[in-house]
Amino acid sequence: MKVFMLSNPAAIHTQRWVSALAKRGVEIMLYSFYPCEKVDYYRGIKHVQVKSFWQSRDSKGIKGFILVKLFTYYRVLIKDIRNSIQTFHPDIVHAHYLSDNGLFGSLAGFHPFVVSAWGTDVYDYPRRSWSRACVIKYILKKADRVLSTSHVMARELARYTDKKQIPVTPFGVDMTLFKRFPKKYQETDRFVFGIVKTLEYGYGIDTLIDAFALLCKRRPDLNLCLRIVGEGSEREKLQLQAINWGLAEKIVFEGKVVHDHLPEVISSFDVFVALSRAESFGVAVVEAMAVGCPVVVSDAPGFTEIVKSGESGLIVERENPQQASEAMETLVNDETLRVTLAQNGEKRVRELYDWDKNVEDMIEIYQEIVEERNV
Repeated sequence: MKVFMLSNPAAIHTQRWVSALAKRGVEIMLYSFYPCEKVDYYRGIKHVQVKSFWQSRDSKGIKGFILVKLFTYYRVLIKDIRNSIQTFHPDIVHAHYLSDNGLFGSLAGFHPFVVSAWGTDVYDYPRRSWSRACVIKYILKKADRVLSTSHVMARELARYTDKKQIPVTPFGVDMTLFKRFPKKYQETDRFVFGIVKTLEYGYGIDTLIDAFALLCKRRPDLNLCLRIVGEGSEREKLQLQAINWGLAEKIVFEGKVVHDHLPEVISSFDVFVALSRAESFGVAVVEAMAVGCPVVVSDAPGFTEIVKSGESGLIVERENPQQASEAMETLVNDETLRVTLAQNGEKRVRELYDWDKNVEDMIEIYQEIVEERNV
């Protein structure tokens, strides 16, 4: 099977889908209309070739003129996508992320055409204006199959399409990679809360800092630490927030970590806390559960699909630091509950979000589409 994939080569989810599908014998041309970054990742992967619009001959004449020649840019881009598809001769064109790759894939006119929604392309982009909502409706209408990473996002997609079935293909977890590591010696004498997330407003890191501060104030007898792993535009603001609470020594900003190192990082947490204001799925929470780390999450829809409160984690109200701090204290005090939540969480991930099973489901969808096309 041959799949022409429109997606961002630098995105970790693109890298995971491409490498997993190629490993199972799917031939892939990964096309990007941005200058290709992290292309080295794909070198040496059998069955995979990467192409950037900016490497094509047609793009050279409009470099530096995109803003003033937007129409020309789109026209030349669509032409290059069509030529690349004709050269590769795929069975399927699959665009990941609706508002850019999905749009250009739909305009290319090849069928069967599949689109995968990732999150902000559904929850943010179409809500900004009527015209953007119309763009999303157009893309979904042109698609032969629409895929979602979660059931809650599938319901959101249903607002823009009359397609009856929207299969769910989660960003699952590689259970061979995400396993428990021994806690490092310097972490054994303190209780560590942690989060792995982009430092942006929507992910509620400020709420987490407030919750942690309330807990520290209420329980000065505890040796607590909050480790924040990730980068983003809110970093300086969040660091100032920690300083204002007088907790600069207890709240550690660790920056971004390579994905393959995350299991060891998460294993050093006693509790993983994610208090997003909005969430379409929550890959980081699934990864924490896979490692066997108990979780506290907000009631953002994507989290409530993953976590069953009191069974595989604790769920608290969004933007409620008091409630979050109480849940965090509950887990500090109750080791038995921590163990139970961790065990149930890992079991739930194995049942629903095992990456190998998710990839097999995607291939099965591809096969169904091709068979329908050949009838």
